[in-house]
Amino acid sequence: MLLTSIERIRMLSDEFTPISDERLTMYIEDASLEVSSLSVPETYHERLTRYLAAHLATLSITKDQTVIREKLDVIEREYSDPNNKIGLLATKYGQEYQRILDELEEKFASKKSINLLVM
Repeated sequence: MLLTSIERIRMLSDEFTPISDERLTMYIEDASLEVSSLSVPETYHERLTRYLAAHLATLSITKDQTVIREKLDVIEREYSDPNNKIGLLATKYGQEYQRILDELEEKFASKKSINLLVM
């Protein structure tokens, strides 16, 4: 069962336009499986799936290194470190997915307390 749609992923950004429907469906399936195993209220499933699928799709189209500085006289080019942001931090969609999870954990975490009975 897919928890979001290709159209909803494409509405996030034009960067998903060149990705085929088949590839986006694969990312949605992977994200749906991941999200369905989480202990979060069902009302958040679609949103979490959308951002996780967008994160996975973005990783597939992002180059490992990007030029962060270029100098023309005595040609010089500096690349970003591809390992400086790994996991969910690597994309804005992964960061949003993590933010939602953190917010849900804070909101629905059971408050631990000590019950004392004095006799």
